[in-house]
Amino acid sequence: MKNKKILSIGSLLLTGSLLVSGMAAAAGFNGWPTLSQGASGGYVRGLQANLYSFGQQSSVGSIDGNFGAGTRNGLINMQNSTGLTSDGVAGSGTWNTMNSYSIFETQYNWIVHTPFSTTYQTSYSESGSSLQYRLMYKNTSTTVQSGYIY
Repeated sequence: MKNKKILSIGSLLLTGSLLVSGMAAAAGFNGWPTLSQGASGGYVRGLQANLYSFGQQSSVGSIDGNFGAGTRNGLINMQNSTGLTSDGVAGSGTWNTMNSYSIFETQYNWIVHTPFSTTYQTSYSESGSSLQYRLMYKNTSTTVQSGYIY
């Protein structure tokens, strides 16, 4: 009887931990808007920082929050390299792919870390009603640029 109780408690703990980790994995870029050329703002800055983490800094240029031709070209390159339809639009498939390259510390803190860039990774931290990104060097975790998505 004692072994059954221990087994039941262990099963509940395992199930609970899987639910919590599932919640963390469900966060990240889920719910981000579809972005295309001409868009601007914080979500575009996040996209641009992520594209740096996918090795597309030379295409993107500066992280300025304006989805221009460079961001579109960088996104197409990223989509090609990850097997997505290369349409230059950041929709749910693109965001899901970016989630798949994310390391979730919690559902409010995660890092986009890919093999496509040896230089950059992007860290996100949500606090209250704001979400901040930090573009960092991989080898030192030194912040190169930071800003707010919202």
